[in-house]
Amino acid sequence: MFKNKTIGFYVGLGGGAVGLITAIIYLIYTLNVELFAPEVFIFLLIGTAACVLSLFFDWKFLPLVAVLFFSLAFGFHILDRITMFQEMINKIYGMNERGAILEMVILLLVLNVISIAANIFASFCERDKQAA
Repeated sequence: MFKNKTIGFYVGLGGGAVGLITAIIYLIYTLNVELFAPEVFIFLLIGTAACVLSLFFDWKFLPLVAVLFFSLAFGFHILDRITMFQEMINKIYGMNERGAILEMVILLLVLNVISIAANIFASFCERDKQAA
């Protein structure tokens, strides 16, 4: 399975691993501060599953399916955190946010962007050395 693979294959695999780590961190963080949004978690898991599928199926643009779901998770996470950003920018605290940790939210967004970029890179690379 891992013989004769190019760097694009491994970058996509790494993007899936980062997506899984992001999903786990998201689950732990949001359940602890009671801000869990199931759609974000589900999209992260589907994106990770698409990366796993690319291990078994040699479809050229399958990593773009992962990009789609990681991007949806990114967008819904920003939408879910918009009140927190408003409060921090305007220095008005306590409207609706409990346990909002800016550093954790930014970490999750950065990890999500890494997953997206890795899978975009992987979708435009050859997967096998003999094909490259």
